[in-house]
Amino acid sequence: MTKDGNAIREKLKNLDQENVTIVLFGQPGSGKSSLINAICGYQAAPVGVETDTTREPLLVEHGDATFIDLPGYGTKSFPWNEFIEQFHLFKYDMFLCVFSDKLHQGDTELFRQLTAQGKPCIFVRNKTDLIYEEGLSLEESEEAIRRDVAGQLGREDFELVFVCARKDAPSGLDELNDAIIRKMPAARREKYILTAEARTRQQLDAKREAARSYVRRSSTYAAYNGINPIIGVDAAVDLLILYQMYGCIRDAFGITPELIHGSRKVSLRDKAMVLGGMSKEGIKVIIKTLGRKFAARSFLKAVPVVGQAASALLGYQLVRQAGLTYIDACYELARERLLDELDARRDKPVKK
Repeated sequence: MTKDGNAIREKLKNLDQENVTIVLFGQPGSGKSSLINAICGYQAAPVGVETDTTREPLLVEHGDATFIDLPGYGTKSFPWNEFIEQFHLFKYDMFLCVFSDKLHQGDTELFRQLTAQGKPCIFVRNKTDLIYEEGLSLEESEEAIRRDVAGQLGREDFELVFVCARKDAPSGLDELNDAIIRKMPAARREKYILTAEARTRQQLDAKREAARSYVRRSSTYAAYNGINPIIGVDAAVDLLILYQMYGCIRDAFGITPELIHGSRKVSLRDKAMVLGGMSKEGIKVIIKTLGRKFAARSFLKAVPVVGQAASALLGYQLVRQAGLTYIDACYELARERLLDELDARRDKPVKK
């Protein structure tokens, strides 16, 4: 492997290495683990673990996101005024303050210190199915909670989302996902969008745009590989670029072989292309369909300066087109599934 080839491999490796980090803090019993599971869409975290009795945070990996469920604070083991330093909180990307009753002093103090450091924080009132105030509607009860939070914080400019993380009756998760995307630091937002489950058409469209941005970066590495002087090595790097890019796109849209085979509306051609992108052998077939254009780069490289520039441009265009075509096919598969899920939600009887 040449020095240039190794450099590209290293860039590709680092592209997906660092996860988005989302910290959940709040009092024991607020339903942090259940909320992580609701966000992920499956049981990723054990429910009922009393994090105030352990000295370590619970880490949950979900795609390119890591959720950190912190131990309860304001206890003998974890005095709230030592909590930030003990767990190095300022290094994380996003914070969710989860509560299901009244906020505690530690919650509001931690929020103030986080916002002073420019760290985004969202208040999440969990267990909304248990909100009940005699003589008040749910909307009036939620407004009373909002006023109470504002009074404790001494400010009105905060984000508060009401959710129910129960597996059998979830609610508010669409709004929470929108809030996380909106407040996530710009440098980390794209990666979160690619990882997060798209629960609405708008979120699915945002995922498509993030995937297109990812393809542009991959195409840049293909352009760099276009000036790789060693024939054979450049082809191996092309394969690596496409293999990683296709994998990222599929993961972003949650594409599985079962979903592909079960689709009723996506064309057989698109299904075959998505399936082909799941293996290096399949990608080799895809490259062969573009063989003349990819092979042309080898001849262009022989022409000093101008030829190398043309080779780089051709590599960029080929990988970009391959990526965008793959995104379109995966998007249609994901869109079909989402529309089915939305129809099922509408048809599901409301529990009284």
